[in-house]
Amino acid sequence: MSGRIPEDFIESLLERVDIVDVVSGRVALKPTGRGEHKGLCPFHDEKTPSFTVSSAKQFYHCFGCGAHGSAIGFLMAHDGLEFPAAIEELAHTAGLEVPREAGLDRRERNDRLYDALAAAQHWFRHRLGESETARTYLKGRGFDKATVDEFGIGYAPDQWQGLFNALSGDGFETEELERAGLITRNQQRVTDKFRDRVMFPIHDRRGRVIAFGGRALGEHGPKYMNSPETPVFHKGRELYRLYQVRRGGLPGRILVVEGYMDAAALHQFGYTDTVATLGTAVTREHLELLFKATPVVVFCFDGDRAGRQAAWRGLETALPLLQDNREIRFFFIPEGEDPDSLVRTHGADQFGQMLSSARPLSEVFFDHLASQVDMGTLDGRARLVALAQPYLEQLPAGPFADLLGSELERLSGHQARSGRPPAPARQHRRAHQPLADRSLTPVQYAVALLVQNPQLAELDSNRLLDIPADIKGLNFLRELIDICSRKPHLSTAMLLELWRDRTEAPWLAQLAGRSVCSDTEQMPEALAQTLARIRLQQIQARVRELQQAQLVDGGLDERQTAELRELLSLRSPTHDD
Repeated sequence: MSGRIPEDFIESLLERVDIVDVVSGRVALKPTGRGEHKGLCPFHDEKTPSFTVSSAKQFYHCFGCGAHGSAIGFLMAHDGLEFPAAIEELAHTAGLEVPREAGLDRRERNDRLYDALAAAQHWFRHRLGESETARTYLKGRGFDKATVDEFGIGYAPDQWQGLFNALSGDGFETEELERAGLITRNQQRVTDKFRDRVMFPIHDRRGRVIAFGGRALGEHGPKYMNSPETPVFHKGRELYRLYQVRRGGLPGRILVVEGYMDAAALHQFGYTDTVATLGTAVTREHLELLFKATPVVVFCFDGDRAGRQAAWRGLETALPLLQDNREIRFFFIPEGEDPDSLVRTHGADQFGQMLSSARPLSEVFFDHLASQVDMGTLDGRARLVALAQPYLEQLPAGPFADLLGSELERLSGHQARSGRPPAPARQHRRAHQPLADRSLTPVQYAVALLVQNPQLAELDSNRLLDIPADIKGLNFLRELIDICSRKPHLSTAMLLELWRDRTEAPWLAQLAGRSVCSDTEQMPEALAQTLARIRLQQIQARVRELQQAQLVDGGLDERQTAELRELLSLRSPTHDD
């Protein structure tokens, strides 16, 4: 059913499910007292548990890598689900049906395209059963029935309007089929986009068919062809088979190949952790998706010049994303081979041995740059530093950047900078300093207390003065207090879900995982004292405004004078700083 998921259903759902049950089904947890549980983080490699799950907050947080969120967020991060799919999964475990409101958002307006693509996939699968030629081709390529079924391989007959006629008969409009990338229109003539091709469905992160890749059986057109860009398919944001790989859990590594035939062959030989790019260079979006699923990415590129150029472009894209818990390796396929032919010729075991020789990014990086200079001369080594330095400065500061800098120093004999240089201005540094590494303002501290214990908003002491004051974050704090007081049942998780699509969401999530009060019983007093400080800041800020107006305007009117007199009487002399 289409439509927006009601906000009150999401709140009710989070009340019905326990995040500990959701997480413990995927991560081994041990209770640590007071409703807290701890285990090894599923999002980065660690030997000492730093991953905590709180029953009270209905919130998870890793003190090692910073991952955090609600049960919904956990399913999105761990299972690779988008928001609606995570809601559906939680609702299923709770025995609930997800309601939908009237009115379609942009994503849901594309439902007809998803329906058309699913219908096309069903049609292609049936046509494969009718085509001896297509089945013979797949058998000749070495694909068994289990692989054909697992990959949902189909066949597009050599017909001008076979698919168009079938889907039109099912009620799909010509415009819908064109927007889905299934047909083309040329001077009012409609033709199927794919003809006489073995068809590979491409899925998104929710498992929906969003496009197709077709391998030609005849001599017409290019050998391989993908669907065009559509409202639901963007090549630079999707990876073939990533949904299926993530469905089996988070693998220790992922292999990235260049074609769906290669992915299918490797899967058949036991390499089920294989995905493929879709006729485009590796993008930042690809890498972010991969690193959400695994800490180790192995790119399988051809060993020829074009393959090495593609590897270098991928390396350049990856550098700004290489945090210390992420690793990239490059496996260069011997010339004249591809992963499909290599694994079939040598077998799974020998292919695995060759794969173990995949080169780390650091080696590829320095070999590529050193090949452009004469390392036997001072001049050449100086050029190496000049070539490498701009790349090193793209790296996030940390051990990997330091080690790469040390390797450049060893090769060149010159000490180099590594990691992004610090910003020169002190104020700018503070703006980018991690929240956990600096003290909080009173407003930030009050927000942190409320997000960790929303019931505190019901206290009588939470009133803020109704006077104008230019204090950063004050209006947000007012809104937070108002929402929490109107919804006293809110948990930390529910509160964060209310803010999911707002710019403050990452900040709130950081505060939810920060240690701000050692004893929850002390939180009411801590909030009362903090709000008292904020009220004093309000008074002081307003007093300064009125005094400044008095100087600039040559005096205050009667109302402003009375306001200033009242504020001065409220201001405590012991806090007049």
